[in-house]
Amino acid sequence: MAIIVTFFSGFYMALMAWVYEKKINTYLFYILVGVFAGVFSTYFSHDSLAYQKLFLGYSTTPFSHTFHEITGHEFFFVFSSKVFSFLPALVFFCLYAVVSFAVKLTLIEKASRYPLLSLLCYFAFFFLYMDGTVVRLSLGIAVAYWGVYLLSKDNVIAFLVVVVFSSVFFHYSLMVLLIMPFFRSHLSIIFTLVMTLFFLGLYFIGFGVLDFLFFLAGHMDPSYIGVNKFISYLNNSNLSQPYSIFFSLLFLVSCVGYFLYRKELSVFELIAFNMLFLSFLFLVVLYQSQVLQTRFSEIFRYSLIFIAPLAYCTLMDFFKKPRLAMLIYCSLLSVYFFYCYYFQGIISENNLSLLHDLFT
Repeated sequence: MAIIVTFFSGFYMALMAWVYEKKINTYLFYILVGVFAGVFSTYFSHDSLAYQKLFLGYSTTPFSHTFHEITGHEFFFVFSSKVFSFLPALVFFCLYAVVSFAVKLTLIEKASRYPLLSLLCYFAFFFLYMDGTVVRLSLGIAVAYWGVYLLSKDNVIAFLVVVVFSSVFFHYSLMVLLIMPFFRSHLSIIFTLVMTLFFLGLYFIGFGVLDFLFFLAGHMDPSYIGVNKFISYLNNSNLSQPYSIFFSLLFLVSCVGYFLYRKELSVFELIAFNMLFLSFLFLVVLYQSQVLQTRFSEIFRYSLIFIAPLAYCTLMDFFKKPRLAMLIYCSLLSVYFFYCYYFQGIISENNLSLLHDLFT
């Protein structure tokens, strides 16, 4: 069944890319993608039951409870659940996905040197995981990365406003992006690489930062917005690995890509490389808490879609054949998809059984 899901999803990604290249009506394209993501998030994702309960819970409470409820979940999800309480959960999450994808695709078209290649990378992992699973974070990232784009234009104030807005309204963990004004140069990339190796060395001698994070949480007021969520992440900490063979390879490929194209990068691509390397650093530093490790690392790893086209450029320079380069590029994305969705459990055995029941 896992192979069937992989081929079906690969076919869907290719179909959507073909449709995009044919330049059909933009709004129709948003709807096609949003409906697929909405169905997945409502019925097949790991978080589907939890999100249905959240929507049902918030949609049945009065608007006067909103400011009390946002200590647990962000304003936009709580408020929109009440506004659209008359809709079925499926329609609500489809609308959520349509808005989220529209904001993402608009930035891809504006910031990527090859939007189609970025779109293929997005479909290879981020689509079902974000718009189909962690829907609140997905919409938050869509908005927050516009702040990063403004930062690439040296508009620091606008960046701060957009990131704080996306953190408060869409997902509190996005506040971590406020470090990005300090990570937008070649020197900061070297610093991040050195720190990654440093903390990897500390991991091998048994040192971690979890005790410090618990100490920090002990001096925070849990009634503040987002603090109780941070504490719950800590309390549900599970030991993880700071690396894997897959992410080690991705790290090495990212290093090669950066050093090959460092003189040709746009300002936005340079910041994207900074964010990608920061994602690896978070994997290493937060290995004692898988929840925090995954959450923060993936916020920064989304930047991969803006620099993935450089992999195609490298293949083109080497093979001199566009079709062969595209075939290899898509094959690599297929490996990425299969690893993340099956071996990493994003498509769980329970999800597979649901899909099996649906198609039999």
